[in-house]
Amino acid sequence: MRKLITLLAIASAAIAAAAGASAAVHHSTGTVVVKALMSEKMVPNRYIQEGMRFSPGTVHVKSGDSITFEYGDKEMEPHTLTIVPKSQLPRTVAQVDQCAACRIATPHLKNPKAPPGDGNPIVHWILNKGIPGLNTVGDSVAIQPGSHKSITVPVTAPAGTTLYFICAVHPWMQGKIVVG
Repeated sequence: MRKLITLLAIASAAIAAAAGASAAVHHSTGTVVVKALMSEKMVPNRYIQEGMRFSPGTVHVKSGDSITFEYGDKEMEPHTLTIVPKSQLPRTVAQVDQCAACRIATPHLKNPKAPPGDGNPIVHWILNKGIPGLNTVGDSVAIQPGSHKSITVPVTAPAGTTLYFICAVHPWMQGKIVVG
């Protein structure tokens, strides 16, 4: 199972890099929509690729603009948009498997010390470490299929800030918010 997850992580990262190249940047005019997208590919006797990514991967906003985080073309598993230090963005399969930055988002769960699942659902949709909005490491928003398919939050970081984000559930999903 770990090898399958590892292969999915590697394949997803490759798909994200290739698929995100043409639509990687969005410049804001008020509210930006960041979508969680998924693609799938299968080659018999070779592999299954399940590519999950943020679109766009780089967002340019003005301080005070909002970001709406939502599902793209398919409802999938839960996702987060979690602000992390750039130095903690996973770059290898081993780092994805042992994602230290992903622990930032555990307070979304009913029991932050237990694994997510049916018995431990998301109960906090927005986590603010500082002032409300996306502005510092630890800020996070969550979506899941059903009644919480999208969420809108302001970007309250000052101009000149770059915020790096991951999905704490799928840490190969990564992006950045450039605040102008």
